[in-house]
Amino acid sequence: MYLRSMTHSEGILRCLALAQQAGGYVHPNPWVGALIVHEGRVLAEGYHHRSGQAHAEIEALRALAAEDRALLSQSTMYVNLEPCAHRGKTPPCADALIEAGIGEVVVGTVDPNPLVSGQGIARLREAGISVTVGIEEAACRWLNRRFFHAIQTGRPYLVLKWAESADGYIDGIRTIEHPGPYRISNEASRRWVHQWRSEEAGILVGWGTYVADEPALTVREVSGPQPQRILWSTRGTWDVEEGWKIWAAKRHPKPWEAFQRFARESGLRSIFVEGGASTLQGLMDHGLWDEIRILRSPIELGAGVKAPTIPLNAVRSLASERPSGIQELPEHIEDNTVDIYLPATFNI
Repeated sequence: MYLRSMTHSEGILRCLALAQQAGGYVHPNPWVGALIVHEGRVLAEGYHHRSGQAHAEIEALRALAAEDRALLSQSTMYVNLEPCAHRGKTPPCADALIEAGIGEVVVGTVDPNPLVSGQGIARLREAGISVTVGIEEAACRWLNRRFFHAIQTGRPYLVLKWAESADGYIDGIRTIEHPGPYRISNEASRRWVHQWRSEEAGILVGWGTYVADEPALTVREVSGPQPQRILWSTRGTWDVEEGWKIWAAKRHPKPWEAFQRFARESGLRSIFVEGGASTLQGLMDHGLWDEIRILRSPIELGAGVKAPTIPLNAVRSLASERPSGIQELPEHIEDNTVDIYLPATFNI
């Protein structure tokens, strides 16, 4: 690929586009893309495909043509997250870049993981490699907000989602003729929801929703990884289908404290919560949320289950206000409107 030139910003934005291809397959790791550029020519690209497999920097080095290896000392590697400096399931990427003889490294943002956090950058600089840090940083942090949040707070990033009718209901009145659940969002929106599911490590519903709707909570309409299915219950434990985890807080004096303990101990970086109304409201009332996604439909139900009340500290996040280079949250899906809310104190 030939370019007139490549700015640092363009390089990092390309990394973000590459990183998004892996999505949920890399949990609990962050989404990372990398590319190697020499005088405006992209020599190689790569991204982290699966947890436990080669990181983005290594994928890019492996993709480099043999005849281009002599150019590495005059080339720049772009990567949206700091190269790792510790040995986990794979060797340190910082060491691999030093050994390869890369001339320059441009990093989108520092890794918040205490095992890395500046050490990868320091190791590169100590080896005489020019390192630039903090390019398109807001976009880099937004893309990996699940990873940053989990590292910094110790609990998963919680995404709450529901579909709401034009008159404010998330379900209609259940009858023999219409046992439910009512379809509120359109078909295209439901495909988007399956995509969103695939991007999270876990997916959760409350006991009432599990009993009433028998939800599959799968990603059957898209190609993507299946998140861990979780059943939240304050009523006890019962047998459920294979593949579900049960978080039970029966007779717990403070059930939402129990929820938080379960979440922290789960090891999950993120959880997608799809209902029901009492679970969604309980999480919001106790400050256990990080992002709200509402699919608003023109359909009117007339009566039924009222939609949850959005917290007072929730601020609508418009696509125009979110970092550039990331296309994951549309504002309209055919005749449905997508409203995204973040806490007023959101700071990733």
